[in-house]
Amino acid sequence: MAKNKKHLNAAALLEEARLQQGALKQLRAWQRNAMVASSCGVVLAWWGLTGGRTRLVLGIAGMLIMILGILCAAVIGLGIRNGRRNVEQLLRAAQAKEKPAFCKPTA
Repeated sequence: MAKNKKHLNAAALLEEARLQQGALKQLRAWQRNAMVASSCGVVLAWWGLTGGRTRLVLGIAGMLIMILGILCAAVIGLGIRNGRRNVEQLLRAAQAKEKPAFCKPTA
């Protein structure tokens, strides 16, 4: 939406917050998928590294999957944290715009 939230009315801010909450829900699903991939990588790495030479390649691939899964989950988690902060700011801005005129301080 718009970069400057001062020019948006309360309804537009609430709609933007609702849309961003939906996006956060999708990000949580992707984070869960990254953690599942990481867990599968751990199992594959353990299986591959405890076996013979032929399974060593799968063990190395499992370690790479594990590392990539952890990194993806961490980056997505950072996005979720920042997204939650943004939604809170949007809701605070919408609440401030909805206050009646008699509640606003005079200069």
